[in-house]
Amino acid sequence: MATSSPVRHAWRALIGLAAIIAVLFGINALGVYVFQASSWTPALALDLQGGTQIILEAQTADGSDPTTDQMNQAVTIIRQRVDASGVGEADVTTQSGNQIVVQLPGVANEEQRNRIEASAQLQLRAVLLAGNPANTFVGNDGKTTPYPTPAPTLQSTPTTSPTNGSDTAWITPAL
Repeated sequence: MATSSPVRHAWRALIGLAAIIAVLFGINALGVYVFQASSWTPALALDLQGGTQIILEAQTADGSDPTTDQMNQAVTIIRQRVDASGVGEADVTTQSGNQIVVQLPGVANEEQRNRIEASAQLQLRAVLLAGNPANTFVGNDGKTTPYPTPAPTLQSTPTTSPTNGSDTAWITPAL
């Protein structure tokens, strides 16, 4: 039995590599010509294809500079908004202490811009009236009775004008 020489072994490896390249080339050709789902040129990354850069400046209610924690929280919120819109490879960073730079690949549409630029505000109101969230109650006779619907003649608008959201003047007889 003849032993294989190093040259013959190298040719086998080279032919195997050529076969793998031919198969990959064929798969790409199928994607380009048959399925039209790919192209011969690779897609460029954000740094090469360009994109949209949005610079947001943070402002506090009292006009002071925002803290590092506030900026980190704002970056986290904006990153969640960008991720929710389905944009890949977006970059959200801070610069100059009070600016947030958002870099998106391609051209951002108006909906994405509005979602990123929108400011969030949390408002709290006092609980004026808390009731039982049930549809029935147990009456004096011990039987379960449904709540009656309010009479249409009951007043549903406040008699005095409420001064703020926590004013008990909002509570009406119909409520």
